[in-house]
Amino acid sequence: MQGLIDFVIKFKNYISFVALVVISLSLISMGSINKIGGFRTIVIGSMGWFQEIFAWVPNPTAVKNENKALRELNLQLSTEVTRMREAVVENRSLRGMLFYAQKPEYPFETVEIVGRTTLQMRDYMMINKGKNSGLLEGMPVRTDAGLVGILIGASNNYGLLEVILNRDIKISAKCQRSQYSGLIVWEGGEFLLMKNVPKSYDIKTGDIIVTSNYSQKYPENIPIGEVIVSREEKGELFLKIVVKPLVNFATIEQAFVLKHLPNPEKSLLITEIDDKLKLRKLEAKKTDKIYFEKKKKTQTENKKQ
Repeated sequence: MQGLIDFVIKFKNYISFVALVVISLSLISMGSINKIGGFRTIVIGSMGWFQEIFAWVPNPTAVKNENKALRELNLQLSTEVTRMREAVVENRSLRGMLFYAQKPEYPFETVEIVGRTTLQMRDYMMINKGKNSGLLEGMPVRTDAGLVGILIGASNNYGLLEVILNRDIKISAKCQRSQYSGLIVWEGGEFLLMKNVPKSYDIKTGDIIVTSNYSQKYPENIPIGEVIVSREEKGELFLKIVVKPLVNFATIEQAFVLKHLPNPEKSLLITEIDDKLKLRKLEAKKTDKIYFEKKKKTQTENKKQ
């Protein structure tokens, strides 16, 4: 009992306020509506006026919930936009591959790029198919846009592709418009060079360069790139021709491996000639070395005399 008395004494102001509010509401509810109607109107009007004045003050809880909902909606929309963009890119790529697949020059195998690597300034790509799919070393690889490179190795389920942006690559090529021939090489950067093209040849900016029938490794008429520079260099016999590859090697995801291998008889003949030339160069170096050694010996003997 003493605890209750202490509680009432401690909170007597709050208890009194609550009691007065309850009594006031009771009297209002029991009173005549006509008598209190004016008072109620004044009270309601005043409350509305105060609410209108402070309506601009934000409700922190409501704002927080609204921001949370908007962030979730923004994330959802952003994800949908990303998916739509990826679908557009994939659709464009698949359309190009489908167009090429409808007009195959050679039997081919569709592959996906599953890895990239660079060894000694040479770029390579890994594909997801190999010998089990009939892929062999020496088969060329292209996309619907143009030439990618050549298969230099294959296991049962994977293949290693050497792309044309590579110092070891030398491609016999020609201008599609004028049919003039040259040699495509890579000397670094994102562009190719077309070498051994005399100044008298008609090759202009915008021309498309394709593989020629002189190429041993690649079939004829595979697009390689577009000429972006074709000019004469002072003191040079050949044109300076810069070619931009038609294939975007930074974004390539799918490709076709053409089931085409070089003619073995031609390959053997080229290998034999190459070995003979190397042997001839080696013999010439030995002969030059012997000649210079004899000359040096003769000069030394003459000085002694």
